[in-house]
Amino acid sequence: MPPPFPRSAAWLLALAAAAAGAQTAPAQPPEALRDLEVLLGTEVEGASRHLESALDAAAVVSTITRAESAALGHRTLAEMLDRLPGIYVGSNRGYGSVGLRGFSRPGDYNARVLMSIDGYRVNDAVYDQALPGWEFPIVADWVKRLELVNGPASSVYGGNALLGVVNAVTLDGRDAPGTRLRAGLGSWNTRDAVLSHGWHEGAADLFIGLALHRSDGETLQDPALAGPAAPDGRVAGLDGTRYRSLFVKGQLEGWRLTLGSQERVKDMATAPYGTQPGVAGTRYTDRYDFAELGWDGAVADDWRAAVRMNVSRSGYDGRYVYGTPASPLINRDAVSGDWAGLDARLHWRGWINHELTLGAEARRIYNARQHNFDEIPPATYLDRHDTQMQGAVYAQDHWRLSERWSLTAGGRVDRVQGFDPAFSPRLALVMRPSEHEALKLLFGRGFRVPNLAERFYDDGGASQLANPALRPERVRSVALAWERAVGAHSRVALHLYRDRLSELIDFVPVSAQVSQYRNLSHVHSSGLDVEAQGLLDAGVQWRTSVSLQDAELAQGALGNSPRWIFKGHVLVPLPRPAWSAALQWQALGRRASNVPAQATLDAVLRWQPLPASTLALRALNLFDVRTWDPAAPDAALARFPRERRRIEIDWQQAF
Repeated sequence: MPPPFPRSAAWLLALAAAAAGAQTAPAQPPEALRDLEVLLGTEVEGASRHLESALDAAAVVSTITRAESAALGHRTLAEMLDRLPGIYVGSNRGYGSVGLRGFSRPGDYNARVLMSIDGYRVNDAVYDQALPGWEFPIVADWVKRLELVNGPASSVYGGNALLGVVNAVTLDGRDAPGTRLRAGLGSWNTRDAVLSHGWHEGAADLFIGLALHRSDGETLQDPALAGPAAPDGRVAGLDGTRYRSLFVKGQLEGWRLTLGSQERVKDMATAPYGTQPGVAGTRYTDRYDFAELGWDGAVADDWRAAVRMNVSRSGYDGRYVYGTPASPLINRDAVSGDWAGLDARLHWRGWINHELTLGAEARRIYNARQHNFDEIPPATYLDRHDTQMQGAVYAQDHWRLSERWSLTAGGRVDRVQGFDPAFSPRLALVMRPSEHEALKLLFGRGFRVPNLAERFYDDGGASQLANPALRPERVRSVALAWERAVGAHSRVALHLYRDRLSELIDFVPVSAQVSQYRNLSHVHSSGLDVEAQGLLDAGVQWRTSVSLQDAELAQGALGNSPRWIFKGHVLVPLPRPAWSAALQWQALGRRASNVPAQATLDAVLRWQPLPASTLALRALNLFDVRTWDPAAPDAALARFPRERRRIEIDWQQAF
């Protein structure tokens, strides 16, 4: 059954119809893309770890702003990220997954894309992953700009930046002064509350955010979920989510202190790892805490320095219920990691037409624990503690050859304990035929060492075997990109790439119930991303993209790799200025024999009676289409159902 449609939603739609029929003054465009300078004058930080024009950056960088995201009603970074070309975000109902350039292996979540908050590396110490949904330390409300750096960026970031980098640039106090509250209700008894406060005076700046989210989740029905507690395969009340997050960012002169703390509890209704379907108690608990102190400022003529120090801790607690309700067997996974990092960079502009960046980075994992045990009855299968050191040095020179031509050359050497040194170069030749046009030829190499869970996790042969002999993945990429203005208020961008990934690490079944991470053969991936966006005279803002991609193993096509992706959104001011509407759509090609091509449409209706007050209604999967994500080989379900139609209504108030 689809989720119920709230009475408040029907009331709001009636108001919208009345507003649409009213004759009023010409509508004004909502706050997002207002002119060509906003479209093509975007500055980004993620490509080279310092602020620069997106057109001059040594990579293809796609962005989505806070204004666009707010107009579309986004709650998580996953929803923001899913609007950018070439990305497809999936889920196994417990964790999200990020697909890019045709790579999203079932059972892997996000170890090949590096994710950061204001440049702070979020990927954890045990799984080397960061997930953008409710698993992420911050929510969409606090993001000023989300950047996707396409292609290998190991020359600047090292490991995990194999396919790309996602950088969330967060709000400062000056961006959102005063106190703001967003509170919402939705299908499946969903409740949201996001509170923030921004303050700015002189050189001092402070932003504080608190987010709470709770949902009972959907009722699932699948023959694979049949069992003593669910004879018909119908599982209700076991798909809930609880989330809380605190984020603090303070700045004074050149100093910045950032603190973050997040916890998510996810009930599992899909019977993972052979647990009892329909029995309460199987759940995942994730925690993430970090603190970073940074300084950025001039140290001498033509020299600028940046130093960042951070300490972090992540934790995962998996609780699995086996046996019967009368005689349960409780198995637990207790995984945690503690690590610290230091990053120092020098930026020099002493030569005409040169910008030189030199850097060194160190990271120490000083306690990574993987513990698997039975709680009832007591038994221990794995209790492993690991430490790991890694360090790197890197350099990058941006050289303006002439008024129209520039060359960026860089490289980084990483040394990870237990593996040979890895060298990651980058070359980018950029031609600027005009002020609002750029043509880029890009080359880069990247790497990823196998993480500690892939190498050493072993639960006694119940579901996974260790493989300490795993070798690092490596990628070599060539790309051609073009971006330019079309008319006065629109832009178009094309991105053509060819990747060759060797030693792909995949989760391979070795028996009916047990799997192991192993290195497979080479993967060839090629694709084309075409994106266009603009602003029409009536104030209508639009963005759309088409991605064509082909990723193949030596043995054949790569699984969970759609051949095409079509997505976009449109923001429309209604005749009455206080009203606006938005639509966003996404369609994916076939990703498995049992996951056909699928398409969904979302809609948002907004009423802003006062500058400081907004009421919004959002319908996700508006037409209640049944869609799926591919399942890993060891999953109980042959495919994971995506969410059916979800209705949300929220009120935002600034004080």
